[in-house]
Amino acid sequence: MSTFEPFAIALRLSGVTLAQAELDTALKQLTSRFEPEDAEASHYAQVDVPVSNPVRGLLELAERSGPTIAAMLHDRRIGKAVLDIAFDYPEHGEAMSARLPAHAAAAIAAHGIDIEISVYLTDVEDAEED
Repeated sequence: MSTFEPFAIALRLSGVTLAQAELDTALKQLTSRFEPEDAEASHYAQVDVPVSNPVRGLLELAERSGPTIAAMLHDRRIGKAVLDIAFDYPEHGEAMSARLPAHAAAAIAAHGIDIEISVYLTDVEDAEED
């Protein structure tokens, strides 16, 4: 059976029209990135989600920030919210699978947050040892 062990999880927000401090306060957590986009008065923001216990991290994100994100998407203070879940694909692997528990996916999706899976052809653990 596959396990859910991503090496990184990030909530990516685009089309943000709030100031960083205002966004951090509304989300009840700090953004790790906040930078201007091409459109005037529009920003990209990112919130890193802990991966030590990824399911718990997703559920806590949904509980703490989900309703606020849904409201901001509705009134267009945020243009798009995407949860990027990143896995490493070992160089010599033939196949890969990961199971995202339904309750975690539902908790995130219930707030209008899309889920994106990223797979990188690398072995993160080996890279960290170098």
